[in-house]
Amino acid sequence: MKRRNFLKSSLTGLSMIGLPQVGTKAAAPSFSDYKALVYIYLDGGNDAWNSFIPASGSGNSQWTVYNNGRGDLSVANTDMTLPSIGTLSQGTGNPYYSSGGDSVSYLSGAYPLTGISEVRVNAMMPELARLLEDGKVSLIGGIGTLVEPLNNGKTDYQNASKKKPAFLFAHNHQTRVIQTGKADDLNATGWTGRLADLWSGINSGSVMGLNVSFNGQVRLMTGVQSKPVLFSTGNTISYSGLDNDGNSLKTSRRTLFKSLYGSNPGNDPFSSVYNRMLKNSLELDDLLAIYWNSTHKTSFSSKGSYGESLFSIPSKTYTGMEDELEGDLIQQLEAVAQLIYLGSSKMSFNRQVFFVNFGSFDTHGNQAEEHPVLLRELSVALWKFQKALEEMEVDDKVATFTLSDFGRTIGNNGDGTDHAWSTINLVMSKSSGTSFNGGKFYGSLPNLTMGGADDIKDGGKGRFVPKLSVDQMNATLCSWFGVPDANMITLFPNLDNFKTGTGISSAYLKLSGTNLI
Repeated sequence: MKRRNFLKSSLTGLSMIGLPQVGTKAAAPSFSDYKALVYIYLDGGNDAWNSFIPASGSGNSQWTVYNNGRGDLSVANTDMTLPSIGTLSQGTGNPYYSSGGDSVSYLSGAYPLTGISEVRVNAMMPELARLLEDGKVSLIGGIGTLVEPLNNGKTDYQNASKKKPAFLFAHNHQTRVIQTGKADDLNATGWTGRLADLWSGINSGSVMGLNVSFNGQVRLMTGVQSKPVLFSTGNTISYSGLDNDGNSLKTSRRTLFKSLYGSNPGNDPFSSVYNRMLKNSLELDDLLAIYWNSTHKTSFSSKGSYGESLFSIPSKTYTGMEDELEGDLIQQLEAVAQLIYLGSSKMSFNRQVFFVNFGSFDTHGNQAEEHPVLLRELSVALWKFQKALEEMEVDDKVATFTLSDFGRTIGNNGDGTDHAWSTINLVMSKSSGTSFNGGKFYGSLPNLTMGGADDIKDGGKGRFVPKLSVDQMNATLCSWFGVPDANMITLFPNLDNFKTGTGISSAYLKLSGTNLI
């Protein structure tokens, strides 16, 4: 992949809520190590209940309750044999393969997990099941957007004095409050944007900054003074004739460019911001000209699930499916892996956050045909990415996690499922010798009875009230990332509501007293 085909836009961009405000910037922490957060957003609201199927032994016969609600979209209560990954059989040899097609494979059964009794993993995701078995992934159940605890489910939801997130069940609003870190404020800046404000000058003041987005100018990464660098795996706009290669004509052009734009702030605030954007874009183009090439990038000898080249996209010949994987997530994570390599080993960075978007998971209709393709790529991509991190020996320095708009109803609308609330997320990191507590299930499943104690109303479709806040998961990750407890309320203003003790750390995700990470 060529540098100019990788860079989408080096402009750091205008704030989506106005011009950057002038304020006091905190000094960047003095880190001596490297860490990265990789945020994978499952766009549209992933159906967690068909991704991680409630197990028969997970309290009050949860699979039976799930099956009663799901009807013909229920995944069978059949244990699949988890195969070896890396030598996975192709085509008809896939463990989930069915001559009936993808929809039959999708509903055929699930992989049981040795250390987790609450759920099993959909047959389409053998790689993810193996990552869980190997202690490289943990699951967080009963999680969603919350302002304060609603531990009494329906009773608390129907209590008018209890605060609830703004515009529940709406894609854009729930995406926004997940990204702001404040479920009752749609207009706040993003929580990684606020972190970049706190850590101004991180990575020795590099133009790359803290945040890198593969999905445009997301609110998540927009602070008061900071914006993300925007990347893409596709084509880009790049400066022509301004290469910093010593050519006299190009040098003259660069000098003129700087005098007219980059180094001439002027008196008009709009011009000043625009000029600064152009200056930063030229600096980023120069930086990538140095590093985004075969001299500095790494190559991978590890293989994918079927023994294929690590970041190649498995075709139908490999997967045995009716539809091809689009490869969008695989390509994005390949680019993230290269940026992690460059940041950790070539540019001497200390902290980076990457945002990756994948979907759509909004499966109101045709779910049995569309969801299996999405799950298959998610599983394959996570395996490839983790293998790359292991080969680079940075798997203990990277935490990868998923979030989604919301969960989906247990109830089946006849062709799919509808917007709901409580869901299941995952976190992936190194399995042993680190602080990551992998192969575990944090939180709990709701009572999956439609209209039951955890449904938002009697006679409901199975929109369950979460018991854990996404802010608790994100704060736990941020603590591992090096954010002091004293700064956590700046990132997640409602976190105080979830304390179980005197300190803010009592709100972090724990299992038997051990933090998730």
